[in-house]
Amino acid sequence: MKKKILITVPLVLIILFLIYGYIYCNLKVNSVYYAKHTPHKKGTEPVLMMLVDNLDWIYNPDIDGIEYDFDGKPAILTFDKNNEQTGYFTTLNLYGEKGYLFNHDNLMYSFNSKFILIYASDANNDYKDIDISKINDATLKKNIIKVLKPLIDEQPKPFINLQWLFDKIYRDKFN
Repeated sequence: MKKKILITVPLVLIILFLIYGYIYCNLKVNSVYYAKHTPHKKGTEPVLMMLVDNLDWIYNPDIDGIEYDFDGKPAILTFDKNNEQTGYFTTLNLYGEKGYLFNHDNLMYSFNSKFILIYASDANNDYKDIDISKINDATLKKNIIKVLKPLIDEQPKPFINLQWLFDKIYRDKFN
């Protein structure tokens, strides 16, 4: 009887560890797919947030005009047809809080952890501040999605769909 317990307990622990590992990896690898289908508050962009938060986990296909930088903070780099860099999208640490930074055509936009625009500057003009009240937030986010759409569209559908668990875990972050 003792021998059965000595064999069964470690076996059950190993199986539970493998299940937990698979669930963790599934949620990270398929986070962009899940974010596309999750309920969220208007103005929050779960797809963009998951795209850069899990860049080192998600599928990173070879796409013309998009490259990835994993040296330091993971970043998505964008290029024009002449292969000149036009911008990047990465995470940002703002006063101890996670945020996001999008730079396109030397205009820099900083977002807080809920993906609300909090700062903008013009790199063409000595990083002069831009009044964010004059920026159409919805249009800006649509432009970011447009730039990154090829990458978003390439994300595969999960083999085992754990949308319900993703929604439960990230409910507070996106609402």
